[in-house]
Amino acid sequence: MRYELFYLVGVSKELDLDKIKAEVDEIITGHGGVFEEKMTQEKRKMAYKIKKDTHGIYIAKRFSMEEPANAPEIINKLNLNPGVLRFIISNASELPELKTKEERIEQEEKRGEAEKMREIKKEAAELEKNPPKKEEVALTTPATETKVSQKAEDAQALDKKLEEILNI
Repeated sequence: MRYELFYLVGVSKELDLDKIKAEVDEIITGHGGVFEEKMTQEKRKMAYKIKKDTHGIYIAKRFSMEEPANAPEIINKLNLNPGVLRFIISNASELPELKTKEERIEQEEKRGEAEKMREIKKEAAELEKNPPKKEEVALTTPATETKVSQKAEDAQALDKKLEEILNI
């Protein structure tokens, strides 16, 4: 059966991270687990403090194991490991594909680009159905822009006159 091990190591133990990862790997492989190649590791801010740590390193690995009866022993050994703050072992068949942080970012960028393209196509279809009226088009001509700037200048001149009158 395939499982996913997701565990948290506090930033205060970052110098011992390789040792902790080796210990966790040894616990799993010692009980008949075989790790898959893909792994994700990410440093993040935690939602709450755990043993004086506010940041942690999240590590997720998938493995397969023939004997599910060994799971309680694995859980006991992981609970006794002082380097592992929290962990969870889940059935991997119920989870989405494990992706690295870079793969997730790339997927989000592609999703964002696809969403922008859908919006552009939607706007183009809307313009085809309802083309702009002549009055709407005329608002963007250079002649109307000069009229708008002239009105702004007139408003500024009016403001100056009011200030002069009120200050007297």
